[in-house]
Amino acid sequence: MTETVEVAPAPPPSATDVRNLLNGLFDRPVTVHQEPAPILPGRGVHVVGSYVDDQAALRAVAFCDLTLGTVLGGALALVPPPRVAEAIAAGAIPPELADNTREVLNIWASMFNSSAAHLTLKDTWVVPEHVGDDVVGFLREPSQRVDMTVDVPGYGSGVLVLLLSASAR
Repeated sequence: MTETVEVAPAPPPSATDVRNLLNGLFDRPVTVHQEPAPILPGRGVHVVGSYVDDQAALRAVAFCDLTLGTVLGGALALVPPPRVAEAIAAGAIPPELADNTREVLNIWASMFNSSAAHLTLKDTWVVPEHVGDDVVGFLREPSQRVDMTVDVPGYGSGVLVLLLSASAR
């Protein structure tokens, strides 16, 4: 039987937190808007990152749609925007951009850290990889959800969904 431990939930990252991190990372004025209601990624979930605490319990999951997953990888490596647009039009994140996107997800771990918890990136999945069973189970019981649109000038806009839990699994 899996033990569930309740801890004080850290506040989810705000649009300002995401914007400030990406502005520094990309050295360009990224725009981030928190959406008032849940939104579904326009072209489906293509990138998933799972974050665990110091006891290796899953505490947060980040989802990016095709556009944002591709844009993050392209902007980090300064890939020419037309090449990023081609990848989006093709409907898949090329491996070299996926590696860069994974690095962005790793850096995002800092947004989840608080005095109550220190989270690190555990796993990432990029379509067509299958998401781990722990993430599937996590989807049933998130305690907090934040939906955002992220626009990286010159590259495009996409959807970011963050799910957090106070229960360590």
